Amino acid sequence: MISIILLFGFKFIPAPAGLSQGGFQVLGILIGALALWLFVAVDWTSMLVLFALMLVPVVTPAQVISGSLGNSTVFFLILCSMLSASLQKTGVTRRLALWFVTCKLSRKSPWYAVAMIYIAIFVLASGLSTTATMLVFIPLLGAIYDMLGYKKEDGDKFPAIMMTSVVVVSQIAQSTSPISHAMTLIGLSTYTNYMPEDAIGFVQYIAICLPVGIVSLILWYLLTKFVFKPDVSRFGTLDLTQLNKESKPFSKAEKIASAIYLLTIVSWILPGIAEYIFPADLAALCGKLDQNFVPMVGIVLMHLIKVDGEPVLDYKEASKAAPWNTAIFMGTILMVSSVLSNSELGITSWMASVAAPVFQGMSPVIFVVVMVVVCAIATNFISNAIAIALFFAISMPMVTTVFAGQLPPQLVPILVTAAANYSYATPTATAPVAFIQESGWVDGKRLFAWGMTIGVGCAIVACLVGIPLGNVVLGG
Repeated sequence: MISIILLFGFKFIPAPAGLSQGGFQVLGILIGALALWLFVAVDWTSMLVLFALMLVPVVTPAQVISGSLGNSTVFFLILCSMLSASLQKTGVTRRLALWFVTCKLSRKSPWYAVAMIYIAIFVLASGLSTTATMLVFIPLLGAIYDMLGYKKEDGDKFPAIMMTSVVVVSQIAQSTSPISHAMTLIGLSTYTNYMPEDAIGFVQYIAICLPVGIVSLILWYLLTKFVFKPDVSRFGTLDLTQLNKESKPFSKAEKIASAIYLLTIVSWILPGIAEYIFPADLAALCGKLDQNFVPMVGIVLMHLIKVDGEPVLDYKEASKAAPWNTAIFMGTILMVSSVLSNSELGITSWMASVAAPVFQGMSPVIFVVVMVVVCAIATNFISNAIAIALFFAISMPMVTTVFAGQLPPQLVPILVTAAANYSYATPTATAPVAFIQESGWVDGKRLFAWGMTIGVGCAIVACLVGIPLGNVVLGG
């Protein structure tokens, strides 16, 4: 009821000085939406938020629909999820995971095996969602636990930390690229709402966040080995080749799914690097390659191409893999940010005037550090999508006013987007964390201690590595 009052009641309350009545109404919608998403749900509530946005004076219902459910980024997420389903259905993801876990390096020592498991999770999660990655690794870890005789009720540290690592490493990987990653896509699209003429490219984002993610992965491994110190002696007795005893030759369907997926990734990266490797005419042609073109064609091709009388990926089966609730939630957040940045409402300029005294005189680097570290901490207590919406609403008015010309405008959005993915400590942070805690392998105290430690650690890495690297990549 409080949320409903916030969503619809601010229209009838006089706006503060310097802010339009429509702008004040939108602020009420923002606060009401955050309250709903934090304390009620993030699915059906999004419909209520969209309805409230339709009542804003300068926004039409058609604009709300096209800016949310019709947003190209939402469609891109759906296509990525459908495409990723081909790797799971054909067995490519499991084969890749098993290769890392059972390779020669893994058999050298327990800590080599742990490192290879982390790398395998990182590689898969770079192109899959955390949930999809969990579907591959949790059964795999379960088989290892059975072979070693681990029991949930014993509370051993090793299985607890390995289960936690599935989420930690997956979320770190999700922060490194927009491929199939809803939260990263939300961040990039939210920035476009504030700066429509200055989008963040795939290559720009990856060039900054992939090195940050790799260093963060190394940090987690070092924390695991030298700070948390689980007993891995029992793991040393395991014959890892047992996990691979039922493996079959690489099938034709796997080859087709892998080839289409790799070609799709190339098509996403190509527009950002074409000008450096191709003649001007060909580079211009590559620049027109929309991110949705190739996955659309790939999904259709995999439905039409049959192996042993079955499609490589049946379209109906692929559509079941699409995260429809997440897509609607994502579209709603993007529409809220779009309305917040609407110049006719004057919200960003009003927020800038209110917040300017707080940040006036602050070093641009300190401002970036504050935004990144506080966002990384906050995202462990609120949904990472909410963290993106909230910290963009705070930081973007400052980026475009107080700190305009003092730092690249894309730097804070990129690092805040990455920081919003550092959600490992509490079930409210993201659904996979709740699943891990409910699995029975790791208790809440351990999860919170380990998650907050690496969350703050990743934020520090993002500042130490991401800020200087971002200035180079973005020309700051």
